[in-house]
Amino acid sequence: MKNQIFRELTYYISSGELTAMYTLCLGYGHDPKGDYIVNLSTEPQKAVRKAMEYVEKTNDIYPLETSYADVSLNEIVRREQEQIEADNLKRKEENIANWIVASKELISQGKNPFAKIYAGGLVIDHAPISKMSQESINYWANLTEYKSEIHKAISNICKPKAIYIPANANKHFATVGEKVTVKAMIVDQDWFENPYGYGNDYIRKVKYVTENGERLVTKGSDTTKFNEAIFQETDDQLHMWVELEATVKSHNEFTPEDSDKTWNTTSLIRPKLITVFEKESEVA
Repeated sequence: MKNQIFRELTYYISSGELTAMYTLCLGYGHDPKGDYIVNLSTEPQKAVRKAMEYVEKTNDIYPLETSYADVSLNEIVRREQEQIEADNLKRKEENIANWIVASKELISQGKNPFAKIYAGGLVIDHAPISKMSQESINYWANLTEYKSEIHKAISNICKPKAIYIPANANKHFATVGEKVTVKAMIVDQDWFENPYGYGNDYIRKVKYVTENGERLVTKGSDTTKFNEAIFQETDDQLHMWVELEATVKSHNEFTPEDSDKTWNTTSLIRPKLITVFEKESEVA
């Protein structure tokens, strides 16, 4: 298919926007497209004949270019689709190349290219790599296949920081009323105002997971001996192993409104902290 630029105003055969029919146009070529005049036909010979008849009737001085009709509409559609796909692929490759350059710069600044910070619907910054959650660190560290060199770079950064976190087995621990000694990892801590306290008294809720994947929880005043010991010994760090004595208070079940899955936890009362293990000894 010819795609020439005419040097003078010319009648020429083109196709409609949907490439469903040959059309007659007047302009300086297919790129840029001239003014549409009339539909011709879906058959090339008939389209040429009708175009010639139209131009003859106008008694105009402008010539008629018919070379576009040498190619069938099916061939035009196929070639145009191929060009669209080629342009999309080129644009995608250019975008990826630009993203890789920008991501390398972010990593050199200690920022995570995958952790965007938004404001007003726009990306204004990226979160520091040092603020990645342990779960996120473990995810990246365990990758074995990489979509890009940036994925591999983040994975390599995370590998030395990965630690073992037991998977949630979603089962209850021990029996209600039983006094237990248990080793577990702190996976979350939360605080909220104590409605029955005075001054700056808060409730501290600590969540744990055992080596067998049972989920445990302790909850009590922030000023209890146990919670003060947890604070002093762990400095509020997560994913530290502790050993504690306690009594099993209840087996709890929770089913989110948007889910059919029920999550099991076990509440402990009268906890006593026995040991806090050094973080370096966690990975074993």
